[in-house]
Amino acid sequence: MRNALWFIIGGIVLALAFALRSPYLAYAAYAFLLLVAIAHFSSWAWLSGLDCQRTVDRATVHQGESITVDVVVENRRGWPIPWLYVEDLHPADFPRAGDNARLAVLMPGRSLRFQYRLTCPRRGYHRIGPLLMESGDLFGLQRRFLTGRRQDYVSVLPTVAYIETFTIAARRPQGPVRITNRIYEDPSRIAGVREYQRGDPLNRIHWKASARTGDLFTKQAEPSNVLGATLVLDLHRDAYAGEKAEQRMELAITTVASLAYLLQLSGEQLGMITNARDAADVARYEIAGTETLSRQDAESGVAGEDRADTLRPLEVPTRRSPVQALHIIENLARVLPTDGLDVGALLMAEFRKQPRDATLIPVAPRVTPEFARVLAQMKLSGFSVTVFIIDNFHGYEEASVLLAADGIDVLHIETERDLHEISPARI
Repeated sequence: MRNALWFIIGGIVLALAFALRSPYLAYAAYAFLLLVAIAHFSSWAWLSGLDCQRTVDRATVHQGESITVDVVVENRRGWPIPWLYVEDLHPADFPRAGDNARLAVLMPGRSLRFQYRLTCPRRGYHRIGPLLMESGDLFGLQRRFLTGRRQDYVSVLPTVAYIETFTIAARRPQGPVRITNRIYEDPSRIAGVREYQRGDPLNRIHWKASARTGDLFTKQAEPSNVLGATLVLDLHRDAYAGEKAEQRMELAITTVASLAYLLQLSGEQLGMITNARDAADVARYEIAGTETLSRQDAESGVAGEDRADTLRPLEVPTRRSPVQALHIIENLARVLPTDGLDVGALLMAEFRKQPRDATLIPVAPRVTPEFARVLAQMKLSGFSVTVFIIDNFHGYEEASVLLAADGIDVLHIETERDLHEISPARI
């Protein structure tokens, strides 16, 4: 737009020179138009041959840890760039050590390199980049901006509060125990023998006892002694409406991460389902390099991410694994609030895939009557259920009333300190 304005002004002056038959004015108009054309071509040519690369030393960090960002800009053209200003964009609230911007003269085939460190203070999936490059002509008539094509992301893991002990299933001590509802049997735990019944599989026959007595006997096994839990995180945007919405979401995420860590230490199976969006699904790692005449236009071109168009829940299947808690916590680093499925609809859609020997632990800001009916159905289906209400004392009282008839335990987590004080006595 600015170039067009200069050419229009030059054309008007040239037309006026012909009208007045003034050779000096025409000469000045020609010189001015030539100057504008040189400025336009040179500013475009200097930015067209730049190649930029960025290296981030770690893709996953804990809150408060630092990452090192290394940026290299190379001039691949055969002409020098008289002046070049480069700036690597990053989250504004991340403390920085070192400069993320540099002003330099870049000769042909030479490169510019700089390095800085960022401290990551909050959970999330944070974008580093793109690189914003600025140059212009020697006359100061035009400045041109170009954005790099590469964006990098760093996952900042949520806070994990250490929990001394917690009863995952109602009124049982922490750790492996013998359960009463025989849903699955563990063939490695022999409880005794009984007389053979028609239909017993051959691999369950106790051959030694059968040979000693002369009658067929079948081995009896104890039910599986590991319960564990499936953590259900509600991050529906409407459920957290009101004051401190973001802080309550973070507390809910911390609660799920802490319970996952506790179950991992106990050697139990665990998993997670949530209606949250995955930030990795909407992240843009490669973007189209944008060339503009305005810094504001260049920054606005990379300000937003893609929009998620799916209602697929984010899930970590329930199983026993030495890295299961790590998978859950890494997924929690990327979760974003959603306006899709509410937690009741999420449970109805996913409960058939969940093992009934694992306790369901919904972590939610409230329990609506509809959600209470869903939890009651889960209880009747054979699930053990324990509900965590996040920073909502009135909602905790309502949930206790709604779920008392079904024998569902409800705990209230008002601050992170409450996670350190959970014990069977509280239940």
